[in-house]
Amino acid sequence: MTASLHLTHTPAPSPRSIATRMRAHDGAAAAKQAALEEELAARYPLYKRVVEETSDGLVVLDRNAVITFCNPAAAVMFSSTCDDLVGREFGFPLGTLNEPTQVEIFTGGKPSFVEMLATAISWHDQDASLIVLRDVTARREAETLIQMQSRALEASINGIFITDKSGIMLWSNQALAEMSGYAVDEMTGQSIDIFKSGKHAENFYADIWLHLLAGDAWKGRIINRRKDGSLYTAEQTVTPILDATGRLSHFVAIQEDISERLKTQGELVRLAEFDTLTGLPNRHVFMERLQAAIERAQRADAMVAVMMLDIDNFKTINNTLGHSVGDALLVAVSDKIGAIMRTTDTLAHLGGDEFGLVLENVKDMAAASRMMRKILDSFHRSLTIDGHVVEVTASIGIAAYPKDDTEAQALMRQAELAMYQAKAGGRDAFRYFDREMDADIRRRVKLEADLRRAVEGNQLWLAYQPQMDLASNRIVGAEALIRWNHPERGLVSPGEFIPIAEASGLILPIGDWIIEEICRQYQIWQAVGLPALRLGFNVSGVQFRQKNLAHHVTSTLNKAGLSASDLDIEITETVAMERSGRVQENVDLLTAAGVSMSVDDFGTGYSSLSNLQAFPVCRLKVDASFVRGIGQSRDDEKIVEAVIRLGQSLGLTLVAEGVETPEQLQFLRDRGCDEIQGYFISKPLPPEQFRAFTAGFTGPPL
Repeated sequence: MTASLHLTHTPAPSPRSIATRMRAHDGAAAAKQAALEEELAARYPLYKRVVEETSDGLVVLDRNAVITFCNPAAAVMFSSTCDDLVGREFGFPLGTLNEPTQVEIFTGGKPSFVEMLATAISWHDQDASLIVLRDVTARREAETLIQMQSRALEASINGIFITDKSGIMLWSNQALAEMSGYAVDEMTGQSIDIFKSGKHAENFYADIWLHLLAGDAWKGRIINRRKDGSLYTAEQTVTPILDATGRLSHFVAIQEDISERLKTQGELVRLAEFDTLTGLPNRHVFMERLQAAIERAQRADAMVAVMMLDIDNFKTINNTLGHSVGDALLVAVSDKIGAIMRTTDTLAHLGGDEFGLVLENVKDMAAASRMMRKILDSFHRSLTIDGHVVEVTASIGIAAYPKDDTEAQALMRQAELAMYQAKAGGRDAFRYFDREMDADIRRRVKLEADLRRAVEGNQLWLAYQPQMDLASNRIVGAEALIRWNHPERGLVSPGEFIPIAEASGLILPIGDWIIEEICRQYQIWQAVGLPALRLGFNVSGVQFRQKNLAHHVTSTLNKAGLSASDLDIEITETVAMERSGRVQENVDLLTAAGVSMSVDDFGTGYSSLSNLQAFPVCRLKVDASFVRGIGQSRDDEKIVEAVIRLGQSLGLTLVAEGVETPEQLQFLRDRGCDEIQGYFISKPLPPEQFRAFTAGFTGPPL
């Protein structure tokens, strides 16, 4: 097959046709140019305004680097005027086109730093350069300060590291690398647990976390493990860092290696094995001695009793009288117990307010019971510490080898479970371990895990119980009550899960959520025209002891655009009695912001009149247990009358809880009670039902 190429001849255009096309082309170009000029003229005021008002300096240079144009921002940078600058040589090297460069300008007696970007342009049909100038003095000063701080941290002889809120290391300095044996990049991304030495009990670390999560710095002595397995003792300070919203975001830790300061190996051993406060063996030594006692009992076919003792209400004593009194109390308790025990027994301070006891050669558990009774009786004699008369009791749990278990760790756990049962049974008692305790604690641990998932999985909600003013018969407020719909168990009683939340620290995120949810719901009710209400909610002592409670309440109110008078914080009498610095600080800040406070369940606690007068309370809530006795128990009626008279004499608003009958309502109204809540008015309602109820409320049922 052959291919052929065909060429087509196209006749050349005539001169006349060429001229015609050129005239048409010129006309189109002229029209396009005219349209462009019109558009530029229309947009010129906008361009002019942008150029004049931008904070960036704009300068146009001709081919000889003479300024032919500048905007006001450029004139300010050079401490001059545009008229003065135009026609002068620019004087600064332009650098590489389209690449920023920094220059230093001395104007007004001080230097400033300007970032300069040169771009080639056409200006009035001539080659020119557009110079964009940006003042970066503040940014450069900030960068310089950060560099200086970074160099200072790197140059520190103390080990420094920064972690996220879960304890993962994000940054560390060279001093920490030399101290720990880990390279800096080896530590980045690792948990601080890599430093754990095994010389501290888990509750030692738990206590550190408790301080930090409450917003407090922790400072103390800690034994750490290096990469090669050797130990070093450090004085460590850990400081929590809050982000712009006031939430915990990071921790900064500083370690000083004090191993060389501990003069002799004997002192190092003592610090590692004995409690520095009481001089008693610590948990590590206690477990070694318990194991040795078990081995001796095994050979001799004997019994060993293992006990854990916890001082009742120690935290309240610490918070009320101060940590120095608390420390002195621990020393006094160790002396008191030590005086009772035999020389063959072991007493150890396990940490916090917990003590461990090992009784060897126990013939039967009756002998252990007699020892426990002696110890508990010794607590019934009051102690005088730093001028304070302190009344304390203790709770003790007991497990026995070989009846309950043959392993030291298992026996300790069982003694601890028994101790918790002693506390749950009313304190000032001892309990023996039994298998049902174990099952009960397992249920409690599972419920805590479920509660943690409930907080994260939006299983919690609020019900609102209306509060009626007895003078006007109007709904004037409500108490917000937390509810938990468990995916398997259904509705879980707050009385069951709130103590777990307080013990585990979950009460803090739950408390934050309650405040935010109340504000969110109140915004909705206001938007649909519901009358102004006062919403009350309970705040536990755990929340009052956290650093940012007042800040979180006020900032949440501000974000929601609500008044502080819309909220009423309900506290127990125990919180009202607590005069610790953190509680008082939160109370003062909240009261200054205008948030009112009520004492809930008044009459069931043990607050004194002086405490009630000193605390800025606006309302007293008469406990439902007394209100239910109206018409049935004259003693309950007398208590209700006394509480109402007390509140009236102090100028407080009286709110009666648990009102269920018209007779109770009339009794309270006759005696001058101000407000009531209870099933006679309404049960706690979901938000939408509460809105409908309040909107249609015309008075109590007849």
